[in-house]
Amino acid sequence: NNYNYGKFVIDAVERALEQTISFDEVIVVDDFSTDDSVKILQEYYGEHHQVKPILKSKNEGQLSSFNEGYLAATGDIVCFLDSDDKYEPTYLENILKVYEQHPNCDFLFCGYRELHETGIDSYELSSTESEQKTENPIRDLGYSVVSTFCGQTFIGSITSTLSMKKTILDQILPIPYLEDWRIRADDCLVFGSSLVGARKFKLKNKLVQYRIHSNNSFYNKKDRDSREKTISIYKRKLGLKRLITFFEEKTLHTQNNILDSGLAAEEFKTIIKPNYHQFQKYAEIVLFSGLTLPAKIINLARIIKHYRLSLSNK
Repeated sequence: NNYNYGKFVIDAVERALEQTISFDEVIVVDDFSTDDSVKILQEYYGEHHQVKPILKSKNEGQLSSFNEGYLAATGDIVCFLDSDDKYEPTYLENILKVYEQHPNCDFLFCGYRELHETGIDSYELSSTESEQKTENPIRDLGYSVVSTFCGQTFIGSITSTLSMKKTILDQILPIPYLEDWRIRADDCLVFGSSLVGARKFKLKNKLVQYRIHSNNSFYNKKDRDSREKTISIYKRKLGLKRLITFFEEKTLHTQNNILDSGLAAEEFKTIIKPNYHQFQKYAEIVLFSGLTLPAKIINLARIIKHYRLSLSNK
């Protein structure tokens, strides 16, 4: 997805085209840029057999670009990339291995390193070094329907690290709340995938370069004054509320019936190596549910048992 990043977009597309395993298609959605992005895309990729430029006639924000890209996508797995970021050459090769080795993986996010305007990268482990320093760079994070409906759990990362099976994306997009998500639309992908029942995996290898520069729509907003931050937080909460309501209608689930379903313990058991924060969150979900006292005790016992087993296996 691109908006006024003419000086970066070619780099992003070329990195996608230079993968050690080729993408079937590279879809570039331009959100009615006012710089030279459209001219560049038409000149470089207007007749390209692998690249599909989609030139919007109205600026509507990042979510609208996701919607348009989704409608054009034909692959079994869809990867997302902001036009100011870029993939490492082995990005696709590495994520496909995860999907092949773990057929139950529906949604995957990888590690990234920061690329600054100065051209000096902040130091991060390379993919090879990362693999050497960890027994298994792949982590199965399980399902997160209950924890997301009941606690808005964010299990994911920045846009350019995300990929998912098309069958999951079919249940998420298109989303109509374009004004809510002119930026940070990766939240829609992260929360939406959890709410429709995607099993999530994390790949620790840093396969994306996340560019830090003066025009970052989200990154630079960290330095806003307190009033701006308060307004932004309030707007995001409203946006999340609308988003969750949207998925309640789509999935026919509600926070209350999920809370009282007794599924928290079963979902917790899908997390292969839960940490203490996750253990605490699921225990609280059970405690505050409408289950009977005996049912609460049984479910808490299941959660405690799984957590203890995971600790003994670490």
